[in-house]
Amino acid sequence: MKEWKCVLVRHHKNVGKVIEKWEKAGWRLHTYACAGNAAPTLGTNHYLLFAREKGRKMPTPVEAAAAAAAAG
Repeated sequence: MKEWKCVLVRHHKNVGKVIEKWEKAGWRLHTYACAGNAAPTLGTNHYLLFAREKGRKMPTPVEAAAAAAAAG
């Protein structure tokens, strides 16, 4: 069973930092979407949907790549 978390990021400059933070905590980015507002002062919202196996930490991308290389 998977756990899901939706994270709102208000400024595009923070999207990469938020993804790194969540992936280091064992989550994987599943979906990314953005939605603009009609009022320029409200800007654009970025929505990141993360998933992970419930109750266990998933490997980081580096760990996953190393495991895949070792397997073959």
